[in-house]
Amino acid sequence: MSKDIKGNIEGLRKNTIEILELLYDEKLSGEHFCSQNLIDVICQVSYTYNREVGVFIDRRHRVSSVVVGDFQSIKADYSNSPGGRMIHTHPQGSGHLSQIDLNTLSSTGLYAMASVSIDLEGYMEYLYCAYIDAENEPRIFGPYRDISQTKDFMDQLNAENQVKRKQLHVEEVKEERVVAVGLNLSRSQAHMDELEALIETAGGICVASMVQNRSEQDSAYYIGKGKILELLHLASEKKADTIIFDDELTFSQQRNLEDELGLKVLDRTALILDIFAKRALSNEGKLQVELAMLEYIYPRLSGKGLILSRLGGGIGTRGPGETKLETDRRHIRRRISYLKEQLDKVEKRRDQQRQSKHRKKHFTFAIAGYTNAGKSTLLNLLSDSSVLVENMLFATLDPTVRNIKLPSNREVIIVDTVGFIAKLPIKLIEAFKSTLDEIRYADCILHVIDGSNPEANRHIKEVYSILKTLNVNEIPVIEVVNKADIVSNTILADTKHPRTEISCYTGYGIDNLLALMDEATKSNIVKLSVEVSHTNGKLLSFIYENANVLSVKENESGLTMDIEIASELVSRLSTH
Repeated sequence: MSKDIKGNIEGLRKNTIEILELLYDEKLSGEHFCSQNLIDVICQVSYTYNREVGVFIDRRHRVSSVVVGDFQSIKADYSNSPGGRMIHTHPQGSGHLSQIDLNTLSSTGLYAMASVSIDLEGYMEYLYCAYIDAENEPRIFGPYRDISQTKDFMDQLNAENQVKRKQLHVEEVKEERVVAVGLNLSRSQAHMDELEALIETAGGICVASMVQNRSEQDSAYYIGKGKILELLHLASEKKADTIIFDDELTFSQQRNLEDELGLKVLDRTALILDIFAKRALSNEGKLQVELAMLEYIYPRLSGKGLILSRLGGGIGTRGPGETKLETDRRHIRRRISYLKEQLDKVEKRRDQQRQSKHRKKHFTFAIAGYTNAGKSTLLNLLSDSSVLVENMLFATLDPTVRNIKLPSNREVIIVDTVGFIAKLPIKLIEAFKSTLDEIRYADCILHVIDGSNPEANRHIKEVYSILKTLNVNEIPVIEVVNKADIVSNTILADTKHPRTEISCYTGYGIDNLLALMDEATKSNIVKLSVEVSHTNGKLLSFIYENANVLSVKENESGLTMDIEIASELVSRLSTH
């Protein structure tokens, strides 16, 4: 999540911006509208600069955006805050929510809004809160003199949201009934179990599965022609809506199967793309998924165009949308070119971030592993953060960057990345290049393994196979065997990498992991003693920005500094 301060920050002192940036790390429980510290900060800044200050809080009770306006308004993007709430100051007025505030609340995806008036000493005077009820009318609460008084408001807000959710699901879309089909090749049962899990993740229900015993795909029907009738009877008996195959189908295979079965036919690639479309939240993630989907769709546009002709909800219909324009090959080619240009810009921005003084100064660990192995849970445990964690495949797509301190007191960067899976579509790997490059540019990879999974050894091989395609063979790896609290007789193959067992649930083994991480950082850290003259401010600035200063002694000629610095930056000391 970006920690930028948005809006009118001209004239704000650097330490003021840093104080506002700390709000992104504020711990909010959801019991009250926000924390007292958050209110104190925005009131003091608003009082000092006579500007409105607003804070957006998302559905998971995390600060998602901090905005500074002028003395009477804030210009903010409300489209990225569906289901969240906002609090802002009124530096020159009462705490009453204005008509503009209420109109904004009713016309955006915000669930609630609060406004704060400021007393003569720069602290909260009155606080008013409001939400839009089920009748589309504003309900205003307050004035409150203390943040603890907002508990009743939050209780009523939560109750109102439950009513709204029930109203939205009166005509609930029924689960899509799916038959899974595969071939009895090596590891077929494990892949079929995984396919069923993918179907569930996509929002469907696997009502039956069929595996044909043959050594290779049929070029026309994937399964043999004689198996088609059996599949048709099975789908009819189970009242299935969709048939999903465990491998990527050619266009002709998909067309032939749809003609024979009269049902929607998808393959494993389309299913994974659908899940990614469902999980993509950031602008970068949406661009990456759309590119992969269009490149998947493009060669299938010939003939009847069945794939783009399906309208309505269901698995395989999410993502870039299905408009008439997209049946035009030229339009899709233009769209693909545009998406690649945008992702090139994203990649350049991400590369600039990696080259930033902050990133270059710190050792970087990238968390990689099979999907649902516990990567985000490990990140949360190590960094005390709140990345979404759910027991499902591909719960998170967007890379998350956090700073942590190791036992040696060395500060390092840790990056969570998208999970891997068997038969991961090559188009996804290509589309997610900028995200997966976080692994390529890491100093060490934390390979998280679900030790409780009987297929753990297969998962390990799949992960290393994908890492090989990313050309990261030379990067050191630490294998982190998670879920040690529930491991039962899973025997992992020998490894050439350091390996440790942990439990993100109980905290078991975390000290050993941190010790291994500490040891890994020593591989590219050099301790030096550097003489810096009083007149060489450029070198002094470079050292403070890129090195860890252990001690400083002053003498007549300048400073003697004991430092720790990345080995690749040592040569640059002599150029300053």
